[in-house]
Amino acid sequence: MSYTSYDHDRLEAAEKLKIERTIYFQSEKSDIAELTALPLAELIRQKEESAAAEENIYSSLREQATAWEEQAGKTLSLEKAIEYARTPAVQHTSNKWQERDHDRREISNAVYRMNYYVYENTRYDREKKESVPYSYSLTWNVYTNGPERNRQMKIAGQDRKVFADRAAMEKYLAGRQKAYANLFTEVSPQIPKQYAECFKVNGVLLPGYTIEGEERGKPEQAPAEQRTTTESKDEQFAILLDSRSRFETGEAGGYWLSMPARLLVINARNKGAASRGIGGYRTYRRQAAGFIYSRLFRHRRKAACPAIRYGMFRKY
Repeated sequence: MSYTSYDHDRLEAAEKLKIERTIYFQSEKSDIAELTALPLAELIRQKEESAAAEENIYSSLREQATAWEEQAGKTLSLEKAIEYARTPAVQHTSNKWQERDHDRREISNAVYRMNYYVYENTRYDREKKESVPYSYSLTWNVYTNGPERNRQMKIAGQDRKVFADRAAMEKYLAGRQKAYANLFTEVSPQIPKQYAECFKVNGVLLPGYTIEGEERGKPEQAPAEQRTTTESKDEQFAILLDSRSRFETGEAGGYWLSMPARLLVINARNKGAASRGIGGYRTYRRQAAGFIYSRLFRHRRKAACPAIRYGMFRKY
């Protein structure tokens, strides 16, 4: 070969694909004597053909790179799902105050965390020959208690609020504790929507949590035919249009047609019609009766309207 090649290929799964090749001509390794014997026009033609073949190879590589993108996307989704599955449950104190490191006290559950720290500001008393407190600094905070500490949201708090005496500081602290006591009545309270992202990993809410105003899961929607029959139960008056074969065999199907909701009147004459097998027993409203009779029962022959002939009325 008349060239030397170098590659800088690299694959980082689910992140980066890099294929980079560079070639350099080396005269000491060259073997182009046969080519130099060809006319210039022929050399130019072959060079153009070779460059076109390079373009085809390049296009093929780009297609393969697109296939890699799709596969890398699957790998990436699996990685994120594994991150979700490996996320440990948050640690908390089950709504009880406990001592923490550095004289800090904390109460927490699966959603909220509150802590405070009191620092005594002291100075040396020459008469007593010891350090004595002259003020107290209170730091308190309320945060969300999600699995990732660097993604928590601060709900409330103050840093180094100074009090002249301890009694005043303790009274103020007791007020803060009472103000946020409602957050610590359940081990896993519902999450306000503004804090929901703190309890999601890669966009999916962690198990055991619920967001305010959202249901745990929505039931699947019933099939279209089933929904049509079910929804008609909410109507006050409807008629079932069905085929003769299904009607006689009892097979489910047909369509319930809602009728105008008017004053219900039972016509005694229909009882006699029912005994003669004409249209079945009909219960209808005063102003809807003419509509039903004129539109549905003016042609009583089977061939004319077989489905309507076997219509059924019902009242809810």
